[in-house]
Amino acid sequence: MEHEIKLIPCIQTRSGIPCLSPDPHSATAVEQDPAIRVMTDFSRIVPITVEPIVGIDLALRKMKDSGVRLLLVTDPHDNIAGVITSYDIQGEKPIKYSEEYGVHHSRITVEQIMTPLERVPVFDYGFVQQSLVRHVINTMKALNRRHALVVETRQDRQLIRGIFSTSQIGKMLGTVIHDPLRAAPSLADMQQERSVY
Repeated sequence: MEHEIKLIPCIQTRSGIPCLSPDPHSATAVEQDPAIRVMTDFSRIVPITVEPIVGIDLALRKMKDSGVRLLLVTDPHDNIAGVITSYDIQGEKPIKYSEEYGVHHSRITVEQIMTPLERVPVFDYGFVQQSLVRHVINTMKALNRRHALVVETRQDRQLIRGIFSTSQIGKMLGTVIHDPLRAAPSLADMQQERSVY
């Protein structure tokens, strides 16, 4: 018969014992590792979201504060309607929008320059589970994209399970992943080198 625990016993300790730290090798990967090793898994990490009516300057500040380069954009039902990246905000999109619609930069919202979900590369989680890191890298290069979402289907319902980011993969591999869209790094890019995704 199993012993029933009513209270967890305390143990004796002393001042000056070290705290356990994460294994630095747990944040590294190689190209032959399973692809899910380099996926930001939303079943373990809460995704950072933004409402479409938020101004792009506030969205960029949220990215910097959260250490990410992409925010998932929510709809009125808290479902995901699209994505916005730091490259969207700091690139040509706001300039073009401002010129075309006569809207001052400070009044441009996330909704006006975000990428709708229908135009974001999406991978099937079941297929990702059978893939390797090198497959993700090759696919991202072929798509000429920095980010891709991963969708899991549960009982005929699609859920966004995670995200792949070339900057995060490069960080875990200890190398730079070729990014043909990326221009020479700006000061803002250099300040965001510690980004998660």
